[in-house]
Formats: sequence, structure tokens, C-alpha cells
Amino acid sequence: GIVMRRLSNGIRVNIKKTLNSPNTVSIAAVSPGGLARETRTNPAAVKLGVQAIMQGGSFGNYSREMVDLFSMRKLMNINFGVTLESITWDLLAPTETVDDLMQFLMLTYSDLRWNEKAFNSAKDLFQSNWDAVTKSLEMASADMLVRAVANDDARFWGPPPEVIESLDLNTVKDELEKQLCTDGLEINIVGDFDMEEIEESVLKHLGTIPKRDKPEPIYQQDIIDIKPDPTRQHQRIELPDDQKRAIGYLTGVAPNRWGYSTENPKCKENGYWSYDGKVAKDEQTQERRKHPMFATACIELIEKMVSTELYSLLRDSLSLVYHTKFEVGVNERLPTNDWLIVINSEHQNVDRAVNEASKCLRNIRFTPHMLSSAKRSVQHFHETESANDAYWLGYLRGMQDDTIPDKMEGASAEYYDVLNQVSLDDIKEVWKTFLTSEKDVYTCVGVSG
Repeated sequence: GIVMRRLSNGIRVNIKKTLNSPNTVSIAAVSPGGLARETRTNPAAVKLGVQAIMQGGSFGNYSREMVDLFSMRKLMNINFGVTLESITWDLLAPTETVDDLMQFLMLTYSDLRWNEKAFNSAKDLFQSNWDAVTKSLEMASADMLVRAVANDDARFWGPPPEVIESLDLNTVKDELEKQLCTDGLEINIVGDFDMEEIEESVLKHLGTIPKRDKPEPIYQQDIIDIKPDPTRQHQRIELPDDQKRAIGYLTGVAPNRWGYSTENPKCKENGYWSYDGKVAKDEQTQERRKHPMFATACIELIEKMVSTELYSLLRDSLSLVYHTKFEVGVNERLPTNDWLIVINSEHQNVDRAVNEASKCLRNIRFTPHMLSSAKRSVQHFHETESANDAYWLGYLRGMQDDTIPDKMEGASAEYYDVLNQVSLDDIKEVWKTFLTSEKDVYTCVGVSG
């Protein structure tokens, strides 16, 4: 089972005991916000701050050298990262170091120390990464596509050297630390441990962190108001290379992983998912669509069905690609998301492959066979992945997050039942929330050689 606690300083704790990895504990400390909470005036500040801490951050009276030595002795694997929606510490270590891990998190959220040298080193690393992006066919093509879709908003792409160079340590420190608050912080713990010892350690260390309220808003309104640049809807980039290669990207707007979208703000106003308010749904359909996991189950099935259909058409039928896949973005808090198609092909085929993929999205016909096959595939994926602690960390994330109200323990436990009840009509209606018309699909083709 899952144990959930909420401390007096606002920290939420989700604990799941497993035997997947003996004598190992995995922790994900998640602070909601991320890049979506940055402002246009200081884009990439949080991203640079995270890298600066990874390069040379320390805590309390401990130097960076002491922190590194301590981590190595305790066999602690530590990573600090940021996404559009959150900032996360990922920790992995032997179970006997649980107390040390909790102390590490306590110091991180109460006495973080910055280093000017590490800050400058992080800037240099971003410059190196930028150089790598401009020389990589895959990354340069993806970056060009993101720039067009985000209309050059530097919070989404790059960031370019001039943006990084304009940031100073105090600005970066303020932008990052205001997100490292206790209110809304979620600590997810999975592994092989004694439950009583874990709870005692959580209370002893994390319970003593001074309370800090989270800043408002949870995300900047202009993040979801961004409109793509129609003059760059279809782009092409050519890079010199010893080998001839080609890649294609297609993207468009999708609902978030829980079904919510700014394109369909009233789709659940009746208490159940409905994509045509004029048509009254029968009682059985209403009941099925009331479940919190309904939309996320449909989206996962759509992801599998569309990906399979694309592969069957582009590779098996037309022989235009080496590989292709359809993916839906991971946004859970923002009321917007994206879908992405990646195509690996040859010079002479890539343009046609991109066009055929776009037509496939517009003309796709979902069938009972596609749905039943997708259900088996999705269920098999979850059953297989449940043998990994990383899967359970993802399962726990957001379980007590007020900005993801549909994610709750009881509802999540019923996922398989919901998945198997999804009908073909459900899939067709949810698919309407994916923008796939000619005017909505943005593409970028990259070729080298």
C-alpha cells in the first residue's frame, strides 16, 4: 500500500515499500513550478541555477568537496533537474543511508549555499551545450521547431548564449530559491526499507525545515497564451556531415495528461468528460467518463494507437522510414500540452514521410482491433514497469499535489478497470482535443551530408 503524510510545514510525503531493488531507496523531491514559473524578463534563470548547484552547490557549513566526499562514501547517486512544471531532486542510495538522505534534503531546502566559480562554470557549460546543439542534426532541428512553436520565448528553447550571459548570480539565486519552498513540496519515497524508520526519519529531518509559502502563481499566464509563428510553420535545416542522414519532426497542441486543455475549457463542466455539450450522454457513458482516470487512460491508448498506425503506414506499407513514433507531452499541471512525431528517414524520403504522417493524423480511423491491441500493450507496459522503483516514483508524483486534483490513490488503483472500459467512441471524442489540421501542424526537416 501507499502511506501518505502531510507535515506542519506544508511538505507532503508519499511512501511505497517494494522489494524490486533489495536494500535500496529512491527519493524524488518535487517542487511545483519549474520553467513555467519564470518570467519573460529572466528566462532560463532557473535552468542556469539548477546547473550551478549541480556544478558547485553546498549546504550549511559543508564545503562542496565535503558534500562530494560524503556522497561517494555513502554511495549516494544525486541529480538535480528542472522541467517545464517542476524542480526535482532525484536521490538513490543504500537503505542504511536513509537518515543521511533526509539530512541532505533538509539542508537543501533550508541552508543552500552558492558558489560564484560554479556559477561561471555553469555558464560555460551552457555555451558548450549551445555549440553542441547547433552542430547536431537532431538537436538543431528540434530547437528550430521549438523556436517557431514558442515564438522565440527563451524559456522553451536554447537558451542562447546572450540570454545566459545577461544573468547574474543574485538574480538566478532569487529565481530558484523562491521555488524551493516547503508549501507544496512533495517527497516521494520508494524502496526496500522499514516503514517505521522512514517515517521517523522524515519527521526528524524534513519536519524541522522552516515553513515557506509557495509563490503565486503556480505558472505564468503568458506561458499558456503563447501562439506559434505562422510564418515558420514548415521549416528545413541543412548541416554539413560525413554521413547522409535525415530527420523529421511534427508537432501540435494536445490536452495535458489529465485531459485538460485551454482549447476545451468546458469539457468537464457537467462532472463528466463531454466534447459536445449539445448531446446528452447515456447514464453508463456518464458514469465511465466521471472517473478521474478516464482522460489519462484514453490519452495513453491514443498514444499507442497512433504510434502503431504511423509505423505501420510509413515503414511497413510505404517503406519511407527507419523508425517513427508518436508521443504526447508530460504536462500534468499546465492546461496545455503538445504531441510530437519523430521520423528517422533518408534524404530522398523524409519530405514525403513528413507529409504522409501529417495526412495520417488527419485521416486516421480508429478500429476495435486497434483499441483492443492498445489496451493489451498499455497494460503489459504497466505490469512490466511495476518491477522498477522508478515506475512507482512516477506513480506517486502528484498524489498530494493540489494542482493535480484527479490524481488520487484510490482512483489510480482502479486504472486497469478504467482502461478496459474505454470505448471506441471515447477514443474518437478525446482525439478531437488533439489539434491536427493542416493549419495546426508545425514541422521541421533536418538533413545532413
